[in-house]
Amino acid sequence: MVSARAVRGPFTKVSLTAGLGLALLAVAVPAPAYVVTAVTTIPAEEGDDGTRLDASIQAALEDVASHAVAFTPTVVTLLDAKVVGDQIFLFVLLADTEGERMIKVLLQERSRSGRPIEW
Repeated sequence: MVSARAVRGPFTKVSLTAGLGLALLAVAVPAPAYVVTAVTTIPAEEGDDGTRLDASIQAALEDVASHAVAFTPTVVTLLDAKVVGDQIFLFVLLADTEGERMIKVLLQERSRSGRPIEW
């Protein structure tokens, strides 16, 4: 007859090993990477004066970085600007630290493959 102790010994070792393995998997989950593009506008008349234009763009970028996303961006980049009617549309890229890393990986892959990255 098999004793309870004989069965419990191997089962306990397997359970402990499986539990440790699952704990390691739970700890090793990568952090999420946030990369966001946003669009904001400023009045087109701001473009009449270079100093005022720079200040307006800076204020718009700061506004987007502090209000448009729920994470703290470490990268805020103006990608493009288009004048449409009486507005200047500003296309902004925002990313956190992990998002920066992801962008670098994508750019390295693009340079290796020679193909443009489709956003």
